[in-house]
Amino acid sequence: MMVLALNKVSTSASWNLTTLPVSFGKDVILWCSVGEKKENKFSKQGTDLQQWTGGQQYDLLCMDNKCLNPSKYEMLTRNNSQDFGLLIHNLSESDLDCQYTCSCGFSDFTKNLSVEPKHVMSLPANETTTTYGKNINSGKMEIEIVLEKVNPVPVCSALFKGLFINETTVAVIKWYTYYNDVKVIYNFPVDSIGCEGRLQILCTFVYRNVTIFDEYIDLCQEENANMPTMTLLGIGFSGSVIILSICIWLTKRRKAQFGLQCWTNEKKKQVERINDNHVQLLTPSEKYQQEKETSTMMEV
Repeated sequence: MMVLALNKVSTSASWNLTTLPVSFGKDVILWCSVGEKKENKFSKQGTDLQQWTGGQQYDLLCMDNKCLNPSKYEMLTRNNSQDFGLLIHNLSESDLDCQYTCSCGFSDFTKNLSVEPKHVMSLPANETTTTYGKNINSGKMEIEIVLEKVNPVPVCSALFKGLFINETTVAVIKWYTYYNDVKVIYNFPVDSIGCEGRLQILCTFVYRNVTIFDEYIDLCQEENANMPTMTLLGIGFSGSVIILSICIWLTKRRKAQFGLQCWTNEKKKQVERINDNHVQLLTPSEKYQQEKETSTMMEV
């Protein structure tokens, strides 16, 4: 016990995250700084055991430049220095909010790996997280692009034929701990800017510019193609209105003629009944005279 006490070395250690801002899918480094040894005259110069422990399960990760999972972790050292580091490949959200310990000899230091959301940069993946739709209406083309799990909330601008037009509208549609789902909305004024050319939408994430939309648009053909269609629709609508008006007029006229004919027939029958009743009261000579007058009137 006395020998161990005489050979014990007094050191201090601490580790810090040296990669800021951090990006999911990229590598980060935790660097462990070990203080100078304070040896007595009986101790011997030697190399202390270096190791890293941590992660979700708080397991042994690396020891003396050897790591249990080399595809995920890698140990870093410096010549003529006791300082050493832990390289974490392909950083994910599961690597954060966990305790990590660096040990060197009799010294160790444990701390929680936490990062403020403002120091996390998450860029959109072109294949999986970018979806967009286009809608052309009233001389404007509306573009909506959804970016999933990005951070920080970007500032986006539109360029047409390489020239800045204006900024777009960016709305957060879902919040997470370290990133957000956002929707980028842009109304492209076709009538005032132009209907043919290269349209780009660029978003800035801290110091990175990412193009989320890049297409050569040609809305002139669509407008010209829509004109004959609209003309045909107008002609068809006008023809339908005219035909409907004619049908209504003919129907009303037919009803009027039918009503007049019914009224005439009824009046004729009334006259005949009156005449028959009157004829029965007349003498033969008067009947003859009446028939003669009636015949003349009917001819007229």
